[in-house]
Amino acid sequence: MLFRSLPVLLHAQVTPEQFQAIQNEGFAKSKVMDHLDHLVNRIGPRLTGSDNLTVACEWARDTFAAMGLQDARIEEWGTFAVGFNRGPWWGRMTKPEPMELVCNTDSWTAGTKRPSRGLLLPAPKDTAGIAALAGKLKGAWLLDPPAGMLKELQAVVLAEGGFGFVGGGRGDLLLTGGSPRIEWDKLPEVPFVRLRGDCHDKLAALVKDGKEVEVEFDIRNHFRKGPIPLYNVIADLPGTEHPDEFVVVSGHIDSWDGATGTTDNGTGTATTIEAARILTAIGAKPKRTIRFMLWSGEEQGLLGSRAWVQKHKDEMTK
Repeated sequence: MLFRSLPVLLHAQVTPEQFQAIQNEGFAKSKVMDHLDHLVNRIGPRLTGSDNLTVACEWARDTFAAMGLQDARIEEWGTFAVGFNRGPWWGRMTKPEPMELVCNTDSWTAGTKRPSRGLLLPAPKDTAGIAALAGKLKGAWLLDPPAGMLKELQAVVLAEGGFGFVGGGRGDLLLTGGSPRIEWDKLPEVPFVRLRGDCHDKLAALVKDGKEVEVEFDIRNHFRKGPIPLYNVIADLPGTEHPDEFVVVSGHIDSWDGATGTTDNGTGTATTIEAARILTAIGAKPKRTIRFMLWSGEEQGLLGSRAWVQKHKDEMTK
């Protein structure tokens, strides 16, 4: 495929010497992978409302401050009623043959109270099916509960001492979602384990063939009583001619917690921090203030950035 280059008119705000300094600092002395490594491998996933997110916000603030940026700070934009921290998790089939199961749960949902091994039974599809399973659910897992019966089945599982539910993911993907809209006095109690597609299909086929299937899951999901304060991270490189006008460099520092949050959006956070490092390292004196901003609550609906805009409406025109 051929691309035709188009003329672009640029009004450079740096001298050739400044541009060369920026290029040299970025290419020869880059720290962007150091920022990313610390964020995603040492701190880890950064779910909004988790302890890791608070640690990440404080680290980013301190990193900006160490560069000499002005007024590096964390700014509270709201709270969650309940915090959530994900511990380790694993799953396996123990009968009729051993098999590791690739699995996860949504955030802000229940985990197991201990390693929980039991029979995997097909979930009932109607009230008659529920009645037929009476007295058989203690220490059992239910496969593929119908969405329309989930609330009713949860009550039955709790009443009879069942372990929870098992369902399938989207093919090779295990997506992590979840809603923070829960209350401390009404915490989720029944785990819903999601399996990678091939693992789910294997178990479903065995159950359909009438095999006795036994599975075991150990999922350490932890809730923390709030209110949990939530922060954006902000730091300024002051402008020399128009300090009350702003150029914004930003990314979101929060992530989902099924993995380390590297691509979404550890990369955006690391490059925002690296842009600040390069400019401070070369002694940049911009005409306008460059404001570095790392948002949280992005994955739950741009919450941190929306809250900041509402609080700072008087700054939007500039």
